[in-house]
Amino acid sequence: MKLRLFCVPLIMAAALVAQPPAGGRHGGAPGDFSQHLENMLTKFLALNATQQNQVHTILADAQVQSKGSADQMKTLRANLRDAIKSNNTAQIDALTLQISQLQQPLDASRSKAAAQIYAVLTPDQQTKLGDGLGMLMGGGFGPGMRRGGPPQH
Repeated sequence: MKLRLFCVPLIMAAALVAQPPAGGRHGGAPGDFSQHLENMLTKFLALNATQQNQVHTILADAQVQSKGSADQMKTLRANLRDAIKSNNTAQIDALTLQISQLQQPLDASRSKAAAQIYAVLTPDQQTKLGDGLGMLMGGGFGPGMRRGGPPQH
């Protein structure tokens, strides 16, 4: 059960970070999600100014690296919705294969960005984060995390 609670936010984060809708998920420009994530991490982990700058750079680099793949993913997912609606099982198979092949490098890129962010945290911040690494990837709180508080034990 705990593994599923950890994996679901990571999968959701991967999908959400990869392709924010036009206008961004938080009502602003597409880049606003990175700003929202940066603000969330700053507040929850009490990042200092140096850490905030490092996190900002890491997120900006990750966004640039995934831009083309995120655009392709958006198109593939739209095509998949159409294939589902038309019950085109052959196209569903082909599109899901293309999506999975494109998702792997996106997941790797996000995981590397999360690792870079984790590396700039102090030991106390790492402890506060606990195993909720999904938060570093924009997925919110993972197992052992609760909003507004320390990890639950």
